[in-house]
Amino acid sequence: MAQRRPDATFVSRRAAGGTVSRGGIHVLLVDDQPKALEALELRLAAIGHRTTLAHNGEVALGVVERDRPNLVVLDITMPEMNGYQACRAIKRLDPTILVLILTAKVESADRFWAFQAGADDFFNKPMDPALLVQKIEALLSGP
Repeated sequence: MAQRRPDATFVSRRAAGGTVSRGGIHVLLVDDQPKALEALELRLAAIGHRTTLAHNGEVALGVVERDRPNLVVLDITMPEMNGYQACRAIKRLDPTILVLILTAKVESADRFWAFQAGADDFFNKPMDPALLVQKIEALLSGP
């Protein structure tokens, strides 16, 4: 396993108004290009969710081990550990954590493998942050 630099673990952590509302909802956003998730992070923080950004699956697992998020938004194509591997590992650690795959991959096989890995939902990039927030809220609300 590659050694992690402490300053490289998290790109960002946010909570609206310094507090977490809505029952302490924590959303982990994972993408090797975290700028792509900036608008989503801001929208989630604006509605009271605490967010953490990680730049790969390995870092995401560290977050899951230390601070169990309620939901993980996970890219597939990342260095070190891809999204399928990270999803399986997250579900092994805690099967109650919801995982939403957010990817530019559009083939039906990609959707198939995401659900095989244990994903709870699948969404394609480019994404409309408002629509994705609706999807996240629906997942968090349960069946």
